[in-house]
Parts: sequence; C-alpha cells; structure tokens
Amino acid sequence: MCGCVEQMPTVSRSDCTQVDLTETIKITYDPEAATPFASALTQVHVDFNACQGINNRNNDLWAYIARLYQQGDVTPAQFGEAGRIITDNGCSETTKYQLNNLGMSTGYDHDVAKWTKVAGRDALFDASPLGTTAFNTVVGSSLTPDTPIILRVCPHCTQTHKYVYYRRLTAIPAGFGVLDNILRYHSSSKPTGNVWTTDFTLHSTYDDAVSGASPWSCPNTQFNYRVNFVGDCSPSGARVTNQYTNFWWGHGPQLDVAYYVNAPEGAGVDEADLVSAAGLGAQYSSTDIGSPSKAGRGLVRAADDAIILTGSGWDIWDYHDQFHYLSQPWAGDVDVQVHISAFTGIVNSWAKAGLMLRGDDGNQATHALGLLSGNQGVTMMTRRSMRAWTNHIGGNYKTNPHQTSSWLRLVKIGTRVTFYYRNNEGDDWVERASDTIHFPDDTYHVGLAITSHDNNYLSEAVFEDYTVEQLTIPTPSPTGTAAPTAWDPLMYVGGARAGSTSTHATNGITSYQAYGSGIWGTSDSFLFNNVVRKDTADGAFDVVAYSDRFHTSYKHAKAGIMIRDSNDADAAHAFVGVSGYYNGVTFQTRAAVGEKTVHHSTRFVHNHKAWIRLSKPANSNIITSYYKVNAGDTWTEIGSQEINFTDVVLVGTAVTSGDPSGNGRVDYQEMGYDIIDNSASRKLLRA
Repeated sequence: MCGCVEQMPTVSRSDCTQVDLTETIKITYDPEAATPFASALTQVHVDFNACQGINNRNNDLWAYIARLYQQGDVTPAQFGEAGRIITDNGCSETTKYQLNNLGMSTGYDHDVAKWTKVAGRDALFDASPLGTTAFNTVVGSSLTPDTPIILRVCPHCTQTHKYVYYRRLTAIPAGFGVLDNILRYHSSSKPTGNVWTTDFTLHSTYDDAVSGASPWSCPNTQFNYRVNFVGDCSPSGARVTNQYTNFWWGHGPQLDVAYYVNAPEGAGVDEADLVSAAGLGAQYSSTDIGSPSKAGRGLVRAADDAIILTGSGWDIWDYHDQFHYLSQPWAGDVDVQVHISAFTGIVNSWAKAGLMLRGDDGNQATHALGLLSGNQGVTMMTRRSMRAWTNHIGGNYKTNPHQTSSWLRLVKIGTRVTFYYRNNEGDDWVERASDTIHFPDDTYHVGLAITSHDNNYLSEAVFEDYTVEQLTIPTPSPTGTAAPTAWDPLMYVGGARAGSTSTHATNGITSYQAYGSGIWGTSDSFLFNNVVRKDTADGAFDVVAYSDRFHTSYKHAKAGIMIRDSNDADAAHAFVGVSGYYNGVTFQTRAAVGEKTVHHSTRFVHNHKAWIRLSKPANSNIITSYYKVNAGDTWTEIGSQEINFTDVVLVGTAVTSGDPSGNGRVDYQEMGYDIIDNSASRKLLRA
C-alpha cells in the first residue's frame, strides 16, 4: 500500500480471494403438519480460491473488477473508482500525484551561500546544464579552490547514494568539459581528464570530501565508466547498481537528479537577472527562436559582466531557423560590436555564434548575421525577405588551427548592412561582406545569436565588450528644426528586396523591377506602390489598370492592382492581376489579417495583356474583380469577397517575383492606371 488519501487507501496492488460455498440442506415433508415443508442446513463447505481476473490475471482485485465490468456487473463509475484506488502502476506516480495536490514536489533546497546549481533533470530541472566556460567559472569560485567539490542529489536513490560528494584532485584540462563527462559519459574506456583516484574521489559527506577522508571503494578496485559519476561504487566497496543517471537517456535510470558545485551562488556566474546583471536594460529579452529541442540559457560572468549564452537548434539557415537569441528592439541605423572570447560545445562545424539584426522573433524572419562558426571561420549570412532562402555572403574566412574566438561588427546604414571582423583587439576592422536588407518601417531587433546546428546538443559562447550604438548620419544642410518626412508610397512589404519604378514621360507606362518571395499563404513579400490612401467610409470607388508587359519565368509571380488594409506582411487585401508564367488573370484575397490567402479564379489571357479592375461599392467591404482583353470589351466578373478592412485602406500596384529565395526579379509594365470615385463620378489622380 502506498499511503492514505482522505479516508480511502490508494494501493499499487490488492490481492483478491474468491470464496466458493457448498451448502447441504435437508428438506422434510409432513402433509398433516401446519407447515408441510421444513428445511435445515446440515453442512457448509467453504473453498477459498484466487479471484478470476481478465487476461489470466488471477488473485488481483483490479483485474477481477475489470472482469465484472466486462460482464456488466459493475457500472463504469464503479470501475473508474476502483481504478483510482488501485493504481496498478507502482507508488511513484501516486506519491507524485498526492504531493502535487498538497502543493509539494520533489526537490532540494540548497544553501545558496555554499552551493551553485550546475545541472538538473526531471523534477529538479530548472534550466539546461551549464556549458564548459560557465561551469569552469563556477569551479573557479569554489570554497575549496584546490579541491573543488561537486554534490549530486538523488532523492530516489538507495540511502547511501542520495548524497554523493565528488572531490576534484587535479586541475581541469583546457577545453575539457568535466560536467558534460559527468552527465553523459558512457564508455568502458577511461576518459582523459576524469579518471577515478587520479582526478577525483567520491565521499559520503561534505566534511569527508573537504578533508579527503573515507573515500569510496569500487568492486575489484575497478570504476565502471559505463555508469557515470558513481561507477557502481559505494562507501563499503560493495557493488551497488542502478544508482547512476545519464542525461542522454529519458529513463535515467535514476530520475530527479541535480548537481551542485561548492561555490556561492552568483560568485562565478549570475543567472538570476541576466538583463540587469549585464547592464543591458529592461528592453532586452532572451528567447529561443524556432522551438529547439533543448532550451537555451543566458548567464553573466560576475568578474567582467561577459554574457554567456547556450543554444541548441538545427541551424540558422535555409527557410527557417532554430537558435537562442538575446536581443532588444531597434529602429534606424546601428553599429553593434562584440568579442566572442570562447566558443565551445561544438558538434557541427557550422555551429554559429554572432551578431544578428532580425525583423522579428519568427523563425522565418528577415535577418543579417555576422558570425563565428564552429570550424568554418567567420562569415556573413542574410535572409533578404521573410520566408526566403538564407544567403551566404562574401565567403568565409578560416584560420589553422580553427578559430574559437573573434571580434565581430555589423554596421547598418539605410538598407545596407556591412560585416567586419578582426582577429586581435588592436587590429583594424576588416570589411568582409555587405548586403541590402529591408526591414519594414526600418524597425528590427539587434542582439546576440547562437545555435549548435544539432538539436541534441547545446553550444556555448562567451560574448565580451558587447556594444550597441545608434548611428546618426549628418544631413548636408542641417537646420534648427526637422523637416516633415514626405510620404513615400513605394514599400517593400515583408522585407522584400528593393526594386524600382519609373514612368515614361511620353506614353505614361510605368515599369517595375520587383523581387519578393510571393503574395500567398499568411504572409507576403512584394513591392507595393500604394499610391492612394482611402477612407473606407468614403463610399464607392473602382481601381482600373492595364497590364502591358509581364516578363517572368517564375510560376508564383504576380503583378496587378491591390486594395490592402496596411503594409504589414499578413494584412487583409484583395488582388487582381496577371500571374505565373503565362497563366492569365488571377483574383485572390486574404479576408482578414493573418488568415491564409484564398485563390478564387484564374482566367487565361494572351501574353499577359489585359484590363483589370477592383470595385468597392458604397457602405460595403465586398470587393469584386473584373477583367477584359480589349478596351471596348464588356467587363467580365471573376469573383467577389468581403474583406475585413479597417478605417483606411491602401490602393496601388503590387508586384512580386514569387521566388522563394527572394532574389529572383520580375519586370512589369502598367499603363492606364486610374482610381475612379464612383460616388462623385470623378477621377482621383495618382498621388
């Protein structure tokens, strides 16, 4: 029995005995008596047998009740109550359940003046284990500096192994991850740097570990290195098995385990308040991007306020990213610099740590990254528009032996981001690469990024001398007051690469060269020449244009007219225009912000030449699309859709190449563009 809950016991197993009775009854008959028949019990035979349960599980009360339930002899509610009382899976889960009901959980309340937690799992997990540099920094603050001590706490281990003290005998070799070895090593070979009686001994009490008294013994004086940390050893030297924990294994075999170093908490590294400890400011946030399997972590080294970050994730590459990001919001131009003094936990040569400017915290966001890699040198990578392919800019610089540290710098002026590096603090900055990046409204995040390039591991980087400075480019003729900024209707929605527009003075044809990954899904990337802003309460209006030329080889390319709720990438809109590689005229809409785009219809036209029209009636947000091939033809309706517009909409021309990389260009020519105010029967001129 596990224990008592309220007035009802909770058990892991209840034996069940079934009683079979055999009774002998004597019956007499006397027709002349007042009661003709009489009976008497003359013999009782009692036979005790095991209850017959389901699946041949006899002598088991739960299995017996299950059989009664199958026979219809007990109700579902009765069977459920029996299942609650008889857990049938051991005491562990029942104990945890009851502790939780009481607001309690398995844990260890350590003395923060004496111990710093460096790793924990299961019920004792509160963050990922410390990386190599962070752990060594804590060890450097040990209360016994010549022989640092590590305490392992294991509440469910056998009594002798609940508290085990590891006494370090030698200095930790450069580049060797002692903590990682303790948590994950599983081999019959002796690990160089953590050998029993050479590099460490084990003890049952802290006092013994400090003095070196009463070290544990191992069976046949052999430490089992396949059983990390305890090696099947014990205070008496007898073999004690299954008292170890491997952090690679979900099953433990021992769960709810934590490790501590005898150093005052915060003396080596501080994790209580990364932002204030590093002097960064409350605007900073530390978060995982793209949901890597192992949570990243941010610490501050107490001695010099260096930032120590760990991060997992498959990579910062391709169409989406997984990494850890410490960043703050920013607007305008910037000069950001940092010294990566150490980069450890490298399991992939393209593990990355560096400086990042990023559109948002989405895993497909526009970004510029100046980085130090695991074994590929320093380089620059960018994603020019949301959901596009990541680009490797300007090649990579490598040294032999490979770099584990570097000075990095990103400078953003306008839409141009330039990456610099240097190998030594006194060297001049070397320009490595630059690229054009469009951040919507010139707002983005700036900060530090790290990924292990392998979701099973955590890499660690130490960032020193991190600075972020606003760049102010002086104007040629400064004045006492700032002049108002003129409205520029040309926008690159969703971080699309910059294109261009020009209008011929004679024939009025406007030519577009545009990029962008597409107008589709829940987020768009395109050139938008939103020439007029219209209040939706203004009444009825039409937008009309003629598609004169569309040169593309991209099947998802589009060019035409659009009514859009805002310049946000996920804004509600209605679009009609030519599409794809000679597909025809397409009508599509996004009825509300963030929803998926809906394709209504595509009508073939020859050589991308057609008149196109969007019509909005008075007092309604229903947008109807039309097309015709020749100016004198009757308009043909394609479709209509109600759009969840707000107070003001943007009206103009939308062009995208639909190239997933965001690099492909499309050329479009448009003439005869008009916005007709139907409520006043007059033409609204282009802004």
